[in-house]
Amino acid sequence: MRKPLRLTLLATSLLTIAAPSTAQFKDAVGNQPPVPADVIYVHGHVSTPAGWQEAIAVSGSTIVGTGSKADLAKHRTATTKVIDLEGRTVLPGLIDMHVHAVDAGLQANNCIFPQGAAMATAIATVKACAAKARPGAWIEGGQWDGSSLGKAKPTAKLLDAVAPANPVVLHDISLHSVWVNSAALKQAGITRDTPNPAGGVIERDAKGNPTGVLRETAAIALLNKVPAPSEEERIAALDRATHAMLAQGITAYEEALMASANAKIYAALADRGRLVQYVRTCMWDNDQDLIAQRQIYARPRLDLGCVKMILDGVPTDAHTAAMLEPYADADHALGPERQKGSLIIDAPSIIAKITRYDAVGLTVKLHAAGDASVRAALDGIAAARKANGGYGPHHEIAHANFIAPEDVARAAQLGATYEFSPYLWFPSPPVRDVVTTVGPKRMERFTPVRDAQDAGARVVMGSDWPVIPSMSPWVAIETLVTRQAPGGSAEVLSPSQRVSVADAVTMLTTNAARQLGIGHITGSIEPGKQADFIVIDRDIFAVAPTQIHQTRVLRTVVGGKDVYSAQ
Repeated sequence: MRKPLRLTLLATSLLTIAAPSTAQFKDAVGNQPPVPADVIYVHGHVSTPAGWQEAIAVSGSTIVGTGSKADLAKHRTATTKVIDLEGRTVLPGLIDMHVHAVDAGLQANNCIFPQGAAMATAIATVKACAAKARPGAWIEGGQWDGSSLGKAKPTAKLLDAVAPANPVVLHDISLHSVWVNSAALKQAGITRDTPNPAGGVIERDAKGNPTGVLRETAAIALLNKVPAPSEEERIAALDRATHAMLAQGITAYEEALMASANAKIYAALADRGRLVQYVRTCMWDNDQDLIAQRQIYARPRLDLGCVKMILDGVPTDAHTAAMLEPYADADHALGPERQKGSLIIDAPSIIAKITRYDAVGLTVKLHAAGDASVRAALDGIAAARKANGGYGPHHEIAHANFIAPEDVARAAQLGATYEFSPYLWFPSPPVRDVVTTVGPKRMERFTPVRDAQDAGARVVMGSDWPVIPSMSPWVAIETLVTRQAPGGSAEVLSPSQRVSVADAVTMLTTNAARQLGIGHITGSIEPGKQADFIVIDRDIFAVAPTQIHQTRVLRTVVGGKDVYSAQ
């Protein structure tokens, strides 16, 4: 019996359609020949997701194998270079999630005194800088903190005495306040009649005259009067900073605050082939022109996919971090807004802005140091999730030095990230200032890394360099584990927040790569990922934790290329 014509045609059609698919499946299965390696690293102690391995095979920019030397022999050809690691430990490249790289590079030319310096040291340093400066030239430097200066308060008159012919501006340790002399106040047009700007404070004496200390937006307004470095000076500064980070094993990072001027610098360095790391930059929320034009500056390893919003200040003697409860040393003469600090951006605006950025796929990095500002950030992210759905970017709460216990778990629930910074979760001069202002009870949970981790939140780390003098991730790892000063100390800061070495490394590698959206490319040493790894001089998992800060990077590899060698 003959089949109906239509059934015959249908069968023929199905066979025609299936034929290419069958060919594709045949192409997709079966054993492929081993990829020839350009380089095989052998006799190492290599950290991988599958455990410790001996060797890594790299083809071009990609890892094609890990395992024993024998396992990787199949990738070796007559032209393969073999590098003996001599038993050294190999880790994935580290990722710093909070850097101000241009500022860090420029700081080398400033009038610098050590953090924790006493008043006499600060004044002597400024005097020496003034002796070398031409009359009228600005002197910029720092970094001071109120507790280290002692009983004498920073005033314009103290700087006038040693630098009468030059405007002087000295940054504090947080980079949120400046101490200036009378010449600088004059250049900025600040008098007793000048009102506090929105979100800023001009400190005044009993008669209402400016003392010479400016906070937050008041400091920014004065800094805008300081002559800007040239474009070439900025490019050179960024080049210095990025290569200093490579020497510490940092193969990717997040630029925490960028305006249009520095966007041009990043693009220029990338165009010169000198931007080695992958960098995500967080554009300043105030610079709407940059946000609208961001793709002009984007490059293959330069991502402008983040916006920075500053919600509050810092929990130092400035009293500008927004806290749920009053500061321990609150002086009622400062006024009600200084008792608990305050938000720089009001809550409805925070919600509206996060929701708008979330809707277009931009990650928002929220400066929130106090527990009240952290809560405002979480409320803003919650509103964005409600408006836009639950699958938007992992927004970052930066610093998060104080988080109310009932708020800690909200980040995991909302798909948000805690970016803890700066690397100051151990006894140090800057922390002494914070202890004085917030009191010992709240310091029991200062920078609550362990609480956040246990609550299931994504946790990453940032140095906030140059807020701290070095971006060393090895200091960060050690002090996350010990909560003591580097090398160990009798004093321990917030011991309940200690984590393991493995946890600390994960925060600086896998977690950070995922937060940058490049977890499929880097963050671990395994086949298929980019060859971003570092060789170090000790096994930080085996040595005493108090020795980790002494770790030296011997080799840094990015994209399969040696970009730093200690030799």
